[in-house]
Amino acid sequence: MYTKIYSVFLCFKKWFVIVLSCSLIGFAMNAIANELQQGEHFFQQGAFAKAVERWEAVLKETDPKSDSYLEILIRLANAYQAVGNHAMARATLEQAQHHTENGGTLKQQIWVQSLMGDVLLAMQQPDAAKKILQNNVDRTRTLNDPVMLAHLLNNLGNALYVLREYVDSLATYQEVTELAQQSGDKTSYIQALTNQIPTYLKLGDLQSGLTTLKTALAEVQKLPTNYDKGFQLLSLGQMALQLQKHQPENQLTAYHILTEALQVAEQQGNDRLKSYTKGFLGQIYEQQQRYQEALQLTRQAIFFAQNFPDILYFWEWQQARLLQAQQQLPAAIKVYQQALEHLEPIRTRLFIGQRDTLAVLHERIRPVYLGLADLLLQQAATSSTMKQDLLRQARDNIEKLKVIELQEYFQNECISAVGTPTTDIEQNLDEHTAILYPILLPDRTELLLSFTNSIHQFVVPIGAEKLGAVVHEWRNNLQFSTSPRFIKQSKQLYEWLITPIKHKLTAHNINTLVIVPDGPLRTVPLAALYDASVKKFLIHQFALAITPGLNLTDARPFPRKNLLVLLNGLSEGVQNFSPLPSVSQEINKIDSLFDNNDILFDQTFVLENFSDTLQRVPYEMIHIASHGQFNRNPKKTFLLTYDQKLTMDHLQDLLGFSQFRKKPVELLTLSACQTAVGDERAALGLAGVAIKAGSRSAIASLWFVNDDSTSQLISGFYQNLMQNPTWSKAKALQQAQHKLLINQVFRHPAYWAPFLLIGNWL
Repeated sequence: MYTKIYSVFLCFKKWFVIVLSCSLIGFAMNAIANELQQGEHFFQQGAFAKAVERWEAVLKETDPKSDSYLEILIRLANAYQAVGNHAMARATLEQAQHHTENGGTLKQQIWVQSLMGDVLLAMQQPDAAKKILQNNVDRTRTLNDPVMLAHLLNNLGNALYVLREYVDSLATYQEVTELAQQSGDKTSYIQALTNQIPTYLKLGDLQSGLTTLKTALAEVQKLPTNYDKGFQLLSLGQMALQLQKHQPENQLTAYHILTEALQVAEQQGNDRLKSYTKGFLGQIYEQQQRYQEALQLTRQAIFFAQNFPDILYFWEWQQARLLQAQQQLPAAIKVYQQALEHLEPIRTRLFIGQRDTLAVLHERIRPVYLGLADLLLQQAATSSTMKQDLLRQARDNIEKLKVIELQEYFQNECISAVGTPTTDIEQNLDEHTAILYPILLPDRTELLLSFTNSIHQFVVPIGAEKLGAVVHEWRNNLQFSTSPRFIKQSKQLYEWLITPIKHKLTAHNINTLVIVPDGPLRTVPLAALYDASVKKFLIHQFALAITPGLNLTDARPFPRKNLLVLLNGLSEGVQNFSPLPSVSQEINKIDSLFDNNDILFDQTFVLENFSDTLQRVPYEMIHIASHGQFNRNPKKTFLLTYDQKLTMDHLQDLLGFSQFRKKPVELLTLSACQTAVGDERAALGLAGVAIKAGSRSAIASLWFVNDDSTSQLISGFYQNLMQNPTWSKAKALQQAQHKLLINQVFRHPAYWAPFLLIGNWL
């Protein structure tokens, strides 16, 4: 894995050095060669945009049939990726690939493939990157070229790391180390050692991580004193900080590495390097609880970061933590707000070039929003006059984070509410509806309960880690339909999440509870929480809906007249998926409830028919009874048609951009989908399905449910919805679940609980 700070520079400089060393093509000393060398100079100095400009000009002056054309394409692709323009890097490499396939050597072909693998990884396509790189390993071994093989394997190791295949990733990096030693390539050797360290940390092998760190440090210290050496030291210093969190006795290692990096920074006069080294030295003192020294260093880091907004907010966040640790809460809140003011305009830039955007989210973005919300909630707990304002500020901060999480998952900055919420949901709640907003913090769980024009705060002394462990155990037990083992966790979670607010719900005569789940709570059906005092499930007490965020929900009554309905069903076993024999009965039952229906079933439910039908008719309700899968990787999330897999991106295109679409789909029902067990990221995709698909609301299941019970529940839901005009979708689903759970065969929550109403509950 490339280190968090030095990733882009080291990665691209490494590519460039190897491109030169491979000597793919020779140049005559002429005007074009001079232009090429000027571009190389800019590239080596980190002026990637200037390198792009220079090499684009050179490319225009070069004959595409000449031998030099390929090298320029490769240089240009490297520069495009260095500035974060991965699409142009990919397009340029595709052009280079075409060039090598028409007369290029095997070495040239493999080199382009290796670069393409890394570009795909930077574009968050690790599976595609892994495939293209693995396909070229055996071909590369035949060349007896250790430099090229090391480059290919290093990129493969990065792909395996992002895919969390840490054992294979480590073995790949270790082979790169051996190859670099054989070829005498010190740069590759140091990079391979550096990449091994976080992999050892993921595997829990701290001692090997420390040993590798010391080996890499010894090699870096031999380098000439320059910008490159400073950032190499900085990367190792950052890793030493991670190691010492688990091994406090190694504090001197991180301190000495960062001090040496600071000396290089001062010699080079590089403010960015100074800022990093000062800031990370401050973290050492923070871990030792020497807050005054930590604050002094952090403020110096902020001073040197004034021209670098991507790290300015980072040190402001650190300053806020230090003030919080000293109980200076008002000052800490002010600095947190300042950090977010600097973070929000450049947030999307932090993902550019990163092979693991989820790590960026969890390590550099999420903690800032969560940290500010934590402090605001602490102040709200002790305030009477400002309580409502502080609670709303805290919740609004988490709302921003929820949008960011969905944007990162779907790799789409335009994720927002379907339609535009025209009113404040809280101010327009029905008098019998409440919103439960759990916020999971390291030391406690905060429950924000909203009624019309008011928020109430409840603090549960259970931290996120403990609550998450119980939730995970509950999810595992819930799916065993023949076992009552789930009941212990059902009771416990009810006591933590519902008991503290129950008296308020009763006092307000609440019958509908809208829940905005956080973290692991997205992975479980809260309908199956169990009230031991009355021996009833939560679904007995309230109609339930979930939403990924209040600002992501457009709550409007469901239109019941003249609905245009598209029913899609797949009962046959295709593409290695099992048959769903009850789907035929399910489709027929639903068909009888509506007047304006179209049906695509089995052989007619092919992707082309589905696409053509949606583009012709602006359906308000779409039902898909087929296998579906929500994966932690959105590229692997799909719904099954008879002949192909329908991705969420394609579904969004079909529903959101139809030329006839004047308003969003009101309801999308997916009656046989599932998420990976306990996978929060996969569940995030499920929670966001309505938003992604362009629907006001969706019904979907957390896991694959018995075919017959699914058919009964979904058919019952539609029947309730259409025969009871005053019922909301939430109540229609609640009553359908009631009917199923009183059936002795299907009384276990595994059958009825996993069906979720997502988004608009009205």
